[in-house]
Amino acid sequence: MQKLNNDYLSCAFSYLALEPEFNLFLIGDLEQYGMVHENVSCYTAKDWKAGMEFPFFILNYRGNVLVYSQNPDYDAKTVADFLMKINPDNISGKDEILQKLIPYLENRVVKPTHLAKLSRIDSQQKERYKELMERVRRLTEEDILAAYDLYITIDEFAYTYRRKTKEECYEDIRQNISAIGRSYGIFEGDKLISVVQTSAENKKSAMVVGVATRNEMRGKGYARAAMLKLCQDCLKEKEFLCLFYDNPTAGKIYHSIGFEDMGKYTMIRKQ
Repeated sequence: MQKLNNDYLSCAFSYLALEPEFNLFLIGDLEQYGMVHENVSCYTAKDWKAGMEFPFFILNYRGNVLVYSQNPDYDAKTVADFLMKINPDNISGKDEILQKLIPYLENRVVKPTHLAKLSRIDSQQKERYKELMERVRRLTEEDILAAYDLYITIDEFAYTYRRKTKEECYEDIRQNISAIGRSYGIFEGDKLISVVQTSAENKKSAMVVGVATRNEMRGKGYARAAMLKLCQDCLKEKEFLCLFYDNPTAGKIYHSIGFEDMGKYTMIRKQ
């Protein structure tokens, strides 16, 4: 496996731009960190040379690996052997590409999801939730604890949060609030009741993540209003937004806002 440096950054951007929706995290990480950073390392085939198209592209961000190939018949066995050596916590990428890795990976849980894209918000949704959207505000670093207190109550997020120290969780939230994204939420008094974040923001796009509402406050439109406000503000600066979903009910909400399905995206994590 060949480790890449910043001399090949423009080559990487050109390659990943072939499918910018599926490569949003990759593009965001490269814009933020480049190819050489304490948090990031990038790899391709050992025999690759500048001027050639990458046979595949691998980025490791703090134990979270992203894999992409334009060629579905890439050398999955070589990539899988490399991944088993570095033993990342998570492996993510376009479903078609990751399916080729699965037979060679051990002790992993596979989670397929849908990738959806938003370029324009449904105007009727904005009008319907106008009053509730006025309660949504952008979070600051002073709200990190409030966000943590919400996420730890939601099963979908609690699994990840409980595997980390509080300090690591706070840092992840801080990153999404002020470094690589933004967070919007609705409060009842001092309690955050619904939140939505972006991550991997880059010049053209961002990933919507961390949509959560307290269990007892669901079904009242809070998450939808927060989503609408965040998406409205982001699309003033970006060409498009993306998100993942695996819950059909959530999918209906996202579709009503204006998101359109792009295909399947898969995440593979340690057991």
